[in-house]
Amino acid sequence: MHVVVIGSGLLGVSTAYWLRELGATVTVLERAAGPGRETSFANGALLTPSMADPWNAPGVLWKLLGWLGREDSPMLLRPTALPGLARWGMRFLRESNAARFRANTLANVQLAKYSLATLQAMRSVDGMSFDHGEVGTLKLIRSAHSFDEARAMADWLREYGITSRALEREATVELEPALRPIASELIGSIHYPADEHGDAYRYCEALAAVATRRGVTFRYGTNVTGIEANGAQLARVQTENGSVAGDSVVVAAGSYSPQLLAPTGIRLPVAPVKGYSISVRLPAGLEGPRIPILDEELHAVAVPLGRNLRVAGTAEFAGHDLTLPAGRVENLVRLLSRTYPQIAARVSRDDIAPWTGLRPMSADGVPIVSRTPIGNLYLNTGHGHLGWTMAAGSGRALADVVMGGTPAIDLAPYSLDRFT
Repeated sequence: MHVVVIGSGLLGVSTAYWLRELGATVTVLERAAGPGRETSFANGALLTPSMADPWNAPGVLWKLLGWLGREDSPMLLRPTALPGLARWGMRFLRESNAARFRANTLANVQLAKYSLATLQAMRSVDGMSFDHGEVGTLKLIRSAHSFDEARAMADWLREYGITSRALEREATVELEPALRPIASELIGSIHYPADEHGDAYRYCEALAAVATRRGVTFRYGTNVTGIEANGAQLARVQTENGSVAGDSVVVAAGSYSPQLLAPTGIRLPVAPVKGYSISVRLPAGLEGPRIPILDEELHAVAVPLGRNLRVAGTAEFAGHDLTLPAGRVENLVRLLSRTYPQIAARVSRDDIAPWTGLRPMSADGVPIVSRTPIGNLYLNTGHGHLGWTMAAGSGRALADVVMGGTPAIDLAPYSLDRFT
């Protein structure tokens, strides 16, 4: 079987690798000059089943309204994006009631756990190196009320296999001494010891190299312009360099997937949610933090990656705009100062590399790993902020389906059918 995969980000590369492992001939079409060059390039770097809750938590509408026009807000709705969000936005808000939110969180937890186990098995593959760490994550808490909420969430997640422990202030800084300068601002933390982290871009490059050695063909610089359907079957993929035919096609093109699918009549409820990061090069002699942190109040993460520190945060509904406003970058620089003031004091602006990318967010916050009404067309997108966490498992599970096997995880919660 010849399978064409559109996209070579985290989901595309992972799917292509597993398809080849299961015996398929695989061609990957990618418009960029290499793998992982877009949304996967400088993301938050976390592999976190503990953070599987969707962004449309109960009360999200009132928060969005309160944050309108605030450039320092954790979730910002740009008015220019409203026309394209009407249908998607209604579903996003409908899924924010307590019952749906809990069900969607549990669906994400199951796929995240499976994916982390899959990635752990893949790390023995030759050439796989991506600044990986297995020290867990720390969710920092700055108020008593937030501590109560965080402990309640941790207790609930523990029922579904996500281990954790609540730490008071002193225990928190003992575990991560780099936080001692802000100890007086902290109430405590939740430590999730099974969480992991790593550089998603380096993973894409390493896995693409392994897949190439094993026979996968990557066609970089190939811009896909459309997909032709012939009744219930896919006819071919159109590119700027001609058409490509395959026995099956997997669309893993992130937030651009809906545009590719539109000519087939498939309405894909996935919207771009813009995120930002800065990668901070640590000066020689400066000891950086050891454990990734999530700051609940500041809605940001800081993750050590070798001699760099990745600070990422905010969600912005701005369509496919990829500009880098200075104000949003400054937000992350301030977050660095509030969390690690001793590091901020030692780095210069030349040590800080800003980035932005478009997370593909499904309308209910649960990914789409699925068949479609077109018999030989499949989807692997909509993972939002959990693309890195879910990449390996999503790729393996969808490859099983494409090749006629039975995935180790039930894919019903991730089916496109749930939106029809």
